[in-house]
Amino acid sequence: MRFLHRDWKRSRVAIVNALLHVGTLVSVTMQFLPRDWKRSRVAIVNALLHVGTLVSVMMRCLHHDWKRSHVAMLLGCTAVALVLPLLLALTWPELVEPLELWTVDVRFQHRPPLPVSRDSLQERSDTLVAIDYDDLAARKYRLGRWPWDRRVHAQVFNFLKTAGVHTILADLLFDHEAPDPEQDEALADATRSAGIVIYPVVFNVVPEQESTQAFRLAPSRRLIQAEVRGVGEIPGAGKLILPLPALVEAAAGLGHIFRTPDRGGVLRRMPLVFSTKGGFVPALSLAAAFRSLDVPPTSVRIERGQAIRFKTGAGREVVIPIDAQGRTWINYAGSWGARFFHYPYSWMLDQMRSAEGKAQLLNSFKGRSVLLTNLTTGLGDRVATPFDPDFPTSEVHLHLLNMLLTEQFLRDPTALEASLCLVIPMVIVTAVALTGGPGMIMPTFAVMLGSYLLLLQTGLNRWGVLLPAAQPIFSLTIGVVLLLMARLFLIDRERARFQVALGACLPPQTIQLIKESPGRIPNLLAGHHRELTVLFADIQGFSAFCKRADPLLIQRVLRDFLTPMTIILREYGGTLNKYLGDGVMAFFGDAEPEGGGVDIEEERVRRHAANAVRAGLQMQKKMAELNLRWLSQGQDSHLVRIGINTGIVTIGNLGTEYLWDYTVIGPDVNKAQRLEGAAQPGGLLLARRTYALARQESALPDNLPTKTMKLKGIGEEADLC
Repeated sequence: MRFLHRDWKRSRVAIVNALLHVGTLVSVTMQFLPRDWKRSRVAIVNALLHVGTLVSVMMRCLHHDWKRSHVAMLLGCTAVALVLPLLLALTWPELVEPLELWTVDVRFQHRPPLPVSRDSLQERSDTLVAIDYDDLAARKYRLGRWPWDRRVHAQVFNFLKTAGVHTILADLLFDHEAPDPEQDEALADATRSAGIVIYPVVFNVVPEQESTQAFRLAPSRRLIQAEVRGVGEIPGAGKLILPLPALVEAAAGLGHIFRTPDRGGVLRRMPLVFSTKGGFVPALSLAAAFRSLDVPPTSVRIERGQAIRFKTGAGREVVIPIDAQGRTWINYAGSWGARFFHYPYSWMLDQMRSAEGKAQLLNSFKGRSVLLTNLTTGLGDRVATPFDPDFPTSEVHLHLLNMLLTEQFLRDPTALEASLCLVIPMVIVTAVALTGGPGMIMPTFAVMLGSYLLLLQTGLNRWGVLLPAAQPIFSLTIGVVLLLMARLFLIDRERARFQVALGACLPPQTIQLIKESPGRIPNLLAGHHRELTVLFADIQGFSAFCKRADPLLIQRVLRDFLTPMTIILREYGGTLNKYLGDGVMAFFGDAEPEGGGVDIEEERVRRHAANAVRAGLQMQKKMAELNLRWLSQGQDSHLVRIGINTGIVTIGNLGTEYLWDYTVIGPDVNKAQRLEGAAQPGGLLLARRTYALARQESALPDNLPTKTMKLKGIGEEADLC
């Protein structure tokens, strides 16, 4: 700060320092927050620090003279647009998070179909199917009300084993004994004989450090023995509800079916593991994936808040992204029943009546993983998904298992990616606002918004990254609104300054023309020849009056004289060029654009010559009124001489960068001044051409006496009136 220019410091550095202090303050505050909270806020801190650094660098790269005008205001608008969404996310997450999740649903709905089969032309999976227990089977085959006889499930397991099914995911909880012990024995025998059945477990969620309950059977067969690293907390499994001990012993695996819907009840993420004493409980789909990929339970490594890593039986490493709660995004392939075959149990029983149907049915399940689920009335759980507000929960396991087997994972953006998504669009819009006009801001906003929406969809479709949508779009929108308001404010301010600056030398109609068509400014200010009418007016004997009068009286008389004269000149379209002590110089006809033909140009010259004459006559009339007032106040009266000439002059912005003047020069200007000097006190002296033009416009009475005279040093005749 000590080495910066003093004027520059006061207007710009405060913005940079404020941003840097905000970033530092939030960063320090993060050190005292819980670990799981930090993970979700790191992008905010990085964005704040990046904003401060970015603004600092941009300020250093800008031209010094340019900084002083409006850069600080525009960069301040950018800083507000970047910080406001971040603060909103911190203070009002219940508003921002649902909006962000809604954009995730929209991206899912506009995504191309997700591959679920080895054959890209096949819409439904050839490896994952479902068998649905239905009401028709209960009525048609007299199975009774749920729960059915467990020997029915045993028959299904035996049939699927015969069909060569790879894995059975039984989304059915057998946690209590049947009234008939033979039912449990038959189910346990079928489970043991099949050797491919994975049963669900349920529990309540507790903090990781409180998950002390262990499985009743060997952990090496039922839990993931994982190496754990990283920062975060994986929720723990509290009171466990397990299948019957005989089923647990006979099962090929166990997996939880715990769900974590987001706000609004939409299920988008699923916890893959829960901690418990002795290891981690996998999700039902993850347990099935481990069996399909031949993953040893002891080869898993959990990196809290980042990923679950394991190697398949073929030696390939698989990395599943997770968040701090052990959840992963469910990459839904579509709506219910659209991507996976569902076989009603009633249809299966119908097919098994014939040898041909049974053979076809056996072939339908060969080598596949089968989800066994209950869709009887009133018993099947349902949940909302991005594709369907009323989605049977059981199929979620198929979508999650398909994602795990095909490795089509989704992940959250990194802190750097989230920061860039927030900052880059605003940097581009700000650069356009700094270098271009306000008319470029909205087209740039439209391009950036469209490009970012395309990037959001591409991130999901091609890279499996759910880039942030709500905060960057909100930031971009707020930024554009603020930048537009700032630019319009600056333009209005510059226009006001421009009008004040030109108001001293241009009439209101000329300024209005410039405001309506700024493109005329170069032609107006560039030096060029044009036929105009020039007027000079001067108070006779004012120098002698100044010698004897009090300075304050002189000042008051000049103000009383110049004010109404200026008003009259502007009323008649004159351009007040300058005050010449006690005199006035003005010209007429410069405000209108050139061109249009000889007739139009001649009409312009004639009209403005007449206006100049009318202005001169009105000035003399006003002077008579002033004299009456001065005399009534005991002051001296004064007479004004006015000379008017029409001719070719040089007009434009004349001077240097230190002092310029929008004025006219040339012989015809000198002639007008000579006419003023030769005029009678209280009268007008017009050049011959001016007189003729004024008569054509009826600006002079017909009986006005005239005479000709020669001006000293010029030798040209003029008409005196």
